[in-house]
Amino acid sequence: MAVTPADSFLSLHETTLMIVTLMCSIILQRKIRSLADRFLYRFTRTILSLYAVCSVTVILVIFFIPAIGQAEEKLLFSGFAFSGNYENRNELYPYSARVELFKDDNGQPLLNKVFNQKIKLRPKEDARLSTDLGRIGMGSQVTVAFALTYENIEYIELRDQIVMYLRLNFNVLAFDRKSKQLIAAYPVRLRYSQTVRDRLTDAEVLELFNTLYLTNDLGINPFDLWLDRFADLRIRDLYNKHLQVRHVDFEPEALTRLADERVSPKAFANLLANELETSIASNNNVPIVPWSPGEAVGRVMPMRFADGNAFNLNLPVADYEVDFTVRAFRGTSVEEPSSWQKIYRVLGTIKMKDVAAARYILNENIYNTQIITLAKRYNPKIEDWPQYRKTTFELLDETSKQFSGVNSKWLKESASRGSDAESAFHDASKIFEQLK
Repeated sequence: MAVTPADSFLSLHETTLMIVTLMCSIILQRKIRSLADRFLYRFTRTILSLYAVCSVTVILVIFFIPAIGQAEEKLLFSGFAFSGNYENRNELYPYSARVELFKDDNGQPLLNKVFNQKIKLRPKEDARLSTDLGRIGMGSQVTVAFALTYENIEYIELRDQIVMYLRLNFNVLAFDRKSKQLIAAYPVRLRYSQTVRDRLTDAEVLELFNTLYLTNDLGINPFDLWLDRFADLRIRDLYNKHLQVRHVDFEPEALTRLADERVSPKAFANLLANELETSIASNNNVPIVPWSPGEAVGRVMPMRFADGNAFNLNLPVADYEVDFTVRAFRGTSVEEPSSWQKIYRVLGTIKMKDVAAARYILNENIYNTQIITLAKRYNPKIEDWPQYRKTTFELLDETSKQFSGVNSKWLKESASRGSDAESAFHDASKIFEQLK
């Protein structure tokens, strides 16, 4: 049968209408949050009501719509922030809180000044961020911040030397500035160490933090790490599912070891929670509801910014919770003719709970073993606790990697049920696909 020009016109017209209708259906199922989406919604409805007027008009719209949908509105950047109650900041962040007080000649906090300077040096990130907080109430309210969650200085004495370890944990934190609702948090960790002759004085530690935040003299800078993480993210204005590290506990045998090492269970639990959530987020590229023990009351997390603003951030209820329990720290030594072998093992339990269904998707005993060989001719000395801590961190990191692809070799070496645990880890990995 011959196809007339009229038939051809009708086929093109119907095809075009079908595409526009499908786009409208998709938009109607979304929560319209950005200005671009609202415009697209109204524009498409107009086209649907006028589709019979002219097929050329509809064809032009098909080419015009992607340009609108692809336009990404700038995110507001609110600067440096402390997570937790303002009254506790000197306890939680004794050195960062003092660096925050440093200002330039115009009264601007140096933390924000240096951060803004670093953003300007990165055109791609600068193009995505706006520091014009006067835009609040106009268009999208999605705001990002550098949110400090953990600060610590500690020393490990290794017989003839002292090693100083500085740790910072912080988030690429995204929230709705208008509703004060958390959208997503992507944890980042900073680790710095140096050998020192004696423990640093309070003034020396403060100078170290000042150098760390405001320069690159130490070869590492927290703002650079934040921007590196931000550069890889495409932050949405809505996430349907949320994950949170909820509990970190110790069984009696583990508590005995902590007591022997004079390690605070509360402090170590806080450190492990930060390590676990950072490993989960980094290894699987998913956002996470921040760990906030003792600070999240009524599902809110206090925030205070370097510019003086303070408010409570509303935390979403987690759909999935991750728990970790340290069961034991165990070790032994094996002597050989020319060396010693020091064996360190940390035993734990990892759980993932579907909150709505009140059931565990994952509940597996896991462990990690570290073997260190020491040549006798060097008369080596090694402290046990730093090795147990390192072994624990490795266990958390390697376990979190299984959520993006189960490694059968790891299961055989680190899961108490071996390959029988594979199906449980596979079920957990499916949940992570929903979080992205």
